[in-house]
Amino acid sequence: ELNQAIKVALQASFPAGVWVRGEVQRLPADAARRKHVYFELHDSSGGAAASYQIPVSLLEWDRQRFGLGRYLDGSDPGFQLRDKLEVCLQCRVDFYPPYGKLSLKVIGIDPSFTLGQLEAQRREVLAYLTREGLLEKNAQLPFPVLPLRVGLITAAGSAAEKDFRTGLDGSPYRFQIDLVDCRMSGQEMEPQVIQAMTALVRRGAEVIVITRGGGSRGDLSWFDQQGVAVAVATAPVPVLTAIGHEIDRSLADVVAYRSCKTPTAAAEFLVTRLDEAAARLTAAAETLARRTETSLLHAALRLQNDVGRLELRVGQRVAQVREGMAGLRSRLAAVTLGRLAEARSEHRNRSRRLGLVALQSRKVAAEAVAGLARRLVPEHLLAGWPRQGRDLGRLGARLGRLAAASLAVAGRRLDGLERQGRLLDPHRLLARGYTLTQTVEGKVLTSVAEIAVGQRLHTRFRDGSIDSTVVQTSENRRTRRRGEPARGGKKGGKSGGEKAHSTQKRLFR
Repeated sequence: ELNQAIKVALQASFPAGVWVRGEVQRLPADAARRKHVYFELHDSSGGAAASYQIPVSLLEWDRQRFGLGRYLDGSDPGFQLRDKLEVCLQCRVDFYPPYGKLSLKVIGIDPSFTLGQLEAQRREVLAYLTREGLLEKNAQLPFPVLPLRVGLITAAGSAAEKDFRTGLDGSPYRFQIDLVDCRMSGQEMEPQVIQAMTALVRRGAEVIVITRGGGSRGDLSWFDQQGVAVAVATAPVPVLTAIGHEIDRSLADVVAYRSCKTPTAAAEFLVTRLDEAAARLTAAAETLARRTETSLLHAALRLQNDVGRLELRVGQRVAQVREGMAGLRSRLAAVTLGRLAEARSEHRNRSRRLGLVALQSRKVAAEAVAGLARRLVPEHLLAGWPRQGRDLGRLGARLGRLAAASLAVAGRRLDGLERQGRLLDPHRLLARGYTLTQTVEGKVLTSVAEIAVGQRLHTRFRDGSIDSTVVQTSENRRTRRRGEPARGGKKGGKSGGEKAHSTQKRLFR
């Protein structure tokens, strides 16, 4: 009786429908497929927890009678019921006496109220992004020249994913797509999208694409949330968005590097950037080819001029070398003839000295023989003949040996001088591996003391010659004989010829 009285009182107090404003909670995910839909309406204006709440029902016959099904199945382009959505509902107050249950039966919905609430929230987030300087932050990033590693955030298997992949597969470029499956609406959408962007950046994505197909204004309002907008604006890589239809523009579109109309348009944008890079590469290659051809032509001309100058200089140098060789040949012949003349003169002098020594020796021997003959008186001849005969024989034999030895020594010295003359021939010396070093003026060098550091020298070999510059000189002191004076000094004592002459004198004294 009490419950029935309450029902009568409520009907009397609320004879017509009332408009109730609140937040939708516990709306079933499959509400569009259910005959009767039950949820709650909360008043959360006082904080995070609901201050008041009331059960709400949308019955099948009311949905058909008042045409409310379009707000559940998404067929209305501007509005769709979902959790956490602020709504204004026209309801009848209903009380069921058997259970003593109070509820609201929905008979009408005001979409303009909800859309107004969403727009107000959107403006608050937009003001925040403006204050923080985030509107152009992502758009100021440099776009990759070859954006081949693409991070894709969308619902796996959706039409948006298929359209985007089809657009890239039709290009000649090999894109690497890293897909992260995310909810594109609802309470889970914001944290999933933020986590997906962080993961894609960590895995090396060069550009991130966020895409979903069309939907109601309420569905797309999830991309107006502050967390999603800030994540897109502060991403370290360019972010492309393709959300909803051309007329829809969420805050994620506003802060992205570029907002595309559709997933296919986003794919075309990436392909166009690669086409532009390929065109620049082709143009650069053609420019490089032209410049290379021009450079090679100029280099060939310079090389031809250098070859002409080199041939001229080589000809001049060859002529100079030939003149120098002719002078060297004449000087070498003069030196050789001079050495041979000196050797012949010395040979003649030694021959004369040898003849004088032989005559002197014969004269001494004749005097000795004459003295012996004078001393040979008849009375002593017979007494001393044996001993004197022996002495005379020994002297004669000794004289013969000395004369033969002197003549043999003179012959050997003469042969040695002749061999020395032949060996002093410059052509024989060069053929044996010796070299002839001169100054550039033609002076023959025989000592290190005649050479200065930095001096240019000309060295002749058997089969050619070289020009060189002196870097360092050193004297080899180990080759000096013991007791030999330094270069330029004179050694005391007699010469070899004087020693031989004095020995001969001693022998015939």
